[in-house]
Amino acid sequence: MTYTIDRHNDVGPDEPAFIRTLGRYCSFVAKPIILNWSITQCDDIKQQLNGGIRYLDLRVATKPGTNNIYFLHGLYGAEISKSLLDVANWLSSHTNEIVILDFQHFYAFKEVDHQRLIDKITQIFRRKLCPVSSRFHHITLQWLVLKRYQVFVIYRNIYARNYANLWPSGLWRTVWPNTVRVDELINFLNIELQSRSLDTAFISQCLLTPDTLYVMKHLCGTLQRDLVPRCQKEILSWISQKYPDRGGLNIVIADFVSDNNFLFSKTVIQSNMKLLQLV
Repeated sequence: MTYTIDRHNDVGPDEPAFIRTLGRYCSFVAKPIILNWSITQCDDIKQQLNGGIRYLDLRVATKPGTNNIYFLHGLYGAEISKSLLDVANWLSSHTNEIVILDFQHFYAFKEVDHQRLIDKITQIFRRKLCPVSSRFHHITLQWLVLKRYQVFVIYRNIYARNYANLWPSGLWRTVWPNTVRVDELINFLNIELQSRSLDTAFISQCLLTPDTLYVMKHLCGTLQRDLVPRCQKEILSWISQKYPDRGGLNIVIADFVSDNNFLFSKTVIQSNMKLLQLV
């Protein structure tokens, strides 16, 4: 949802205190730089879904002085309601499609905020929500369509244990590479994939992440121009060489998935075709 970020918005609580201070007192200089390294997707949610994206990494936060909940990544983005409604409406018109919403991080959240967010999720998606199961063996696309379940909500907070439709973090393992080097990324992805559990879902984060030092050395740069191109070439090759069978690739995510006319989605879909060859 980083396409909803605006450079005039406040710096989010996901950033260190000194970055928030720069954003408050040197906003004219600081916020455009933060923006350039915070946006990871440029297409709106409907365009992403139409382009083949079925997994959404979401980070949310409250904002002082309001009762609303917002997307954020460096800077605050939009209030969450419209984008989630867009997903629900898209699913209603694409009844054989399934989407995974992964609420990865919650910032400045109290218990009442979790309750407010969960109420909104339940209200928007209702019967589309797939109930939690400790095992995945019965969860096939055919079964989901038959049951009319279209949404998995992963809620990476202990609060999830109180709800039958919020999947806990432990059933969807995701490990952050946290590097700006492509060779380190590929090595990391290989090691994690080889050691993944066969009984839970697994997310391969195929992306590079700039740290503060890297950004300071590239103040005029952007994530899309400086890191994504050299990452994408290697990642697409890596995906093409893997198999999406049991113990292989499961979920893969990347930045700027719409580049080159959604080549990322097309590569993943082509990889899925290997499953048909195994039948």
